[in-house]
Amino acid sequence: MGQKTYENVVGPQWAEQLNAEFNADYMNKLQSTINAAYTYGTVYPSRNNIFRAYKKTDLNEVKVLILGQDPYHNGVATGLAFDVGDSPKINPSLRNIQKEIKGTVGRLKKDNGNLEHWADQGVFLLNTVLTVDKGAANSHKGWGWERFIDATLRALAERESDIPLVIMLWGKQAQAYSPYFHNPKHLVLTAPHPAAEVYAGGNAGFFGCQHFSKCNNFLSQHKVSPIEW
Repeated sequence: MGQKTYENVVGPQWAEQLNAEFNADYMNKLQSTINAAYTYGTVYPSRNNIFRAYKKTDLNEVKVLILGQDPYHNGVATGLAFDVGDSPKINPSLRNIQKEIKGTVGRLKKDNGNLEHWADQGVFLLNTVLTVDKGAANSHKGWGWERFIDATLRALAERESDIPLVIMLWGKQAQAYSPYFHNPKHLVLTAPHPAAEVYAGGNAGFFGCQHFSKCNNFLSQHKVSPIEW
């Protein structure tokens, strides 16, 4: 009997690279644990949005990877890292991201917290853990998502594509993945997490990192359309 395929979950390009992960024992265990968490508690994002980042940005279309920690635990998580969709609640991390864009690129394409237009342009908005309990940051850390994300990032780093790749790693948890990206067509940008500015009075080092302008300059140099942030 053949392995089950997951094109309907993550799209055909990602599924080709990740079907083995979905069929692995650790993923079966993780899925059982996640199902129990959704059944007996409140978990974000909604079940149908857990793999939304994959469905929105095909493997071979990724220009930019922005790696977050885990979903927002206050009810605004959408399955895209840092995105709040059409919610009027803009979390501090996203507010600081928007401030950095305005200060370096000059303007935002949209003033709300919906980042779907980023994903549509090839920005892969991925968290290192894909689910979280209500009100409890990092509550699903260590459940098995890390292995799945590891496979995801290896597939992205090793893909055969003419498209250059910009990797934005904010904070130590994201920066642990920097060794994966060493191709000359990879631009790795690191900075403190945008949330750190909340606790450091705006002096943590995220402001002024110029990641969004550096990203667009790099893409333009490789004759690839820049991102309309």
